[in-house]
Amino acid sequence: IKSDSMVYNASREKEERIGGIFTMRGKTQIPMKEVVAGDIGVTTKLQFTSAGDTLSDKNSPVLFAPIAFPLPMYTRAIYAKKNGEEEKIATALNRLMDEDPTIIVTKNSVTKETLVSGMGDQHIEIIMERMKRKFGVEADLRAPIVEYRETIRGTAEVEGKHKKQSGGHGQYGHVVIKMEPLPPGEGFEFVDKIFGGAVPRQYIPAVEKGMRESMEHGILAGYPVVDVRITLLDGSYHTVDSSEMAFKIASNMAFKKAMEQAKPVLMEPVYNLDVYCAESMMGDVIGDLNSKRGRILGMQSLEDGMGCVKAQVPYAEISEYAVDLRALTQGLGTFEMKFDHYEDVPMKMAEKIIAEAKEAQ
Repeated sequence: IKSDSMVYNASREKEERIGGIFTMRGKTQIPMKEVVAGDIGVTTKLQFTSAGDTLSDKNSPVLFAPIAFPLPMYTRAIYAKKNGEEEKIATALNRLMDEDPTIIVTKNSVTKETLVSGMGDQHIEIIMERMKRKFGVEADLRAPIVEYRETIRGTAEVEGKHKKQSGGHGQYGHVVIKMEPLPPGEGFEFVDKIFGGAVPRQYIPAVEKGMRESMEHGILAGYPVVDVRITLLDGSYHTVDSSEMAFKIASNMAFKKAMEQAKPVLMEPVYNLDVYCAESMMGDVIGDLNSKRGRILGMQSLEDGMGCVKAQVPYAEISEYAVDLRALTQGLGTFEMKFDHYEDVPMKMAEKIIAEAKEAQ
């Protein structure tokens, strides 16, 4: 590659202009006229190229197989130290992701947290240090909020009545609902079984909307409610005082009452975990996973004395697993994790989580 020349980016099928070329000695840039095979060179201001791309000659293009980057193993929630710097942090993280494909930044739509994932705690610390040095922004790191859910295990039939009389128009909404559990993963179902206009047609969407809004915050610890069916059975209205808002409030009251009576439970996310380590260390890994409320699904031998332990573990127990596994396997173990399902939180733990949530509110 020569300075001030054109090369072909075979990965993106675009031509790229090369400006100056350097080699590095520590922080010192040493200008070069060309970089030959076997050399490591540096150039700047590339328009289309990013990490992992192949640059070649347009007349005989070459495309190397892309680098298989390891999956991130450690995730932290990132918060700006100063108010109003969120935008700066987002820009800095996007730039750092361009430079380092093993950084993944996501936004959790439920907890509203920005999550930054890397290869381990040291990698994340280096990202923070680079962000401060290159972009002048500082951030705090916290353990990500666990996405708990709430659901019910029983059935309840209740009424919700909202009646308010004050000068002029009053407010009146009245609904009778049945709440019952749905199979896992079904979400929410609303069934309208009103006959004879007990609740006029125009108010039924308001009832459903009231239910959907109520589901965003459950009664145990304020987590989203999932897997319930709500059937609107009956109700009543007032020709003058009824309104969409009144029926929405009545629905909200009925929802809370029904949840209290329908055996509410707190559920936690459970992940599939594949841990790769030396076979001699598998016993320690299994013992550690058992102490984290893990269920061992199986083990398998791999090449070169390596083995894989497959398990299902609650996320709350493995948010620091990259650090734990490094200590356990002298830095040689790796793992992959993927969300699988939700299941009930044990009673003692649920009480603690609910108490902490009420305190935070």
